[in-house]
Amino acid sequence: MWEVSNRFKDAVYAPIRQINARIFFTLYGSTKEYGDETIISFNLLEEMSTINEALPSNELRVTLDNTEREFNLLNLAKIQEIIASRPEVKLELGMVFEDDTIEWVPMGTYYLAEWKNETAAMSISLICRDYFDMLAQISYNNTNADNLYNLAVDVLQKAGISNYSVHESLKKITTMGFNDRIDSRTALQHIGIAAKAAVYQDRTGRIVINPFTALDASSNYLTYCGQPFYFGGAYPLVTNGFGMKNIEYDQMFEEPEISLDKSIYEVVVNVYAFGETREVVVVNTSIKGNYGESFSIDNPLINTEAHAREVAAWIINESNYNAIYKTVWRQNPILECADVILVEDSFEAKKQTRIFRQEYEYEGYLNGVTESRGGI
Repeated sequence: MWEVSNRFKDAVYAPIRQINARIFFTLYGSTKEYGDETIISFNLLEEMSTINEALPSNELRVTLDNTEREFNLLNLAKIQEIIASRPEVKLELGMVFEDDTIEWVPMGTYYLAEWKNETAAMSISLICRDYFDMLAQISYNNTNADNLYNLAVDVLQKAGISNYSVHESLKKITTMGFNDRIDSRTALQHIGIAAKAAVYQDRTGRIVINPFTALDASSNYLTYCGQPFYFGGAYPLVTNGFGMKNIEYDQMFEEPEISLDKSIYEVVVNVYAFGETREVVVVNTSIKGNYGESFSIDNPLINTEAHAREVAAWIINESNYNAIYKTVWRQNPILECADVILVEDSFEAKKQTRIFRQEYEYEGYLNGVTESRGGI
């Protein structure tokens, strides 16, 4: 959760609020700010995988007014030249207080991927994505890194990234690295799985690799042992910033939609050691029968049976939270993916869930969708 003032916290769930938007667009080394007088609308998608079966790239789609022809480009070649330079776009949302002061919250750093001139509408549309989109195009050749921390730093530095944070605990996990050339995005995905860690780009544009155990500890979690009717699921209850991590029913536009993913019956992990590969199978003993799905992990950074069993146990534990809560509501800019929240329904039952997907829609006012995963 992004840290803000108490004034912001008081205002964000108030019945009447005003949230403004602005972007900073850097083109040819020059940065210009555009506010609500230019921003017609935007859609922002933030997404992360709790078990790293994919490494999603966050995406910003913004439409800007072009009645002054500021964004007119002479030809297609000019547009292609601009896109090839991957201009930087930063988005911020600001809470407007009664004294007309504004507190701004960063919503991420993105890089231009597509540019569309809407001549008839006298507007332009920009499609921007975060670092992970570019990392998929950068190959990585392994060095002699002996642990996951050094390997992650090497991947990031060779990709030209200097703004990153890798948790110190990854130094304790030894590895033989990659035998073959691999793209940098997939390399980070493998590191995330082997470290049982979240891999994401934060709101400041920094790439972060942080174990979920560290994420939970930093937010002062504790296990709540009360009635499951009120606090379903097993994710730990948030005690720090609790009010902000509670999506109450009166903030929603409709009843939360709940769907169930299939449970994982077994996890099959390939262990790479001494030039050979062997399978380790771990069964999910928390479900009855064998009607769940089989989940396979083929990760060259898993080199011992003990490590394979640790990773499999983590996958099984996360997969047991297979209830997906889709909440259409007013949105809160300070909530981030990986935050554990409480989702309330019309019966005042609150379910503990972890956010894995956020969508923000803005057309002069803010709303959106939060998808989170937890228990029933």
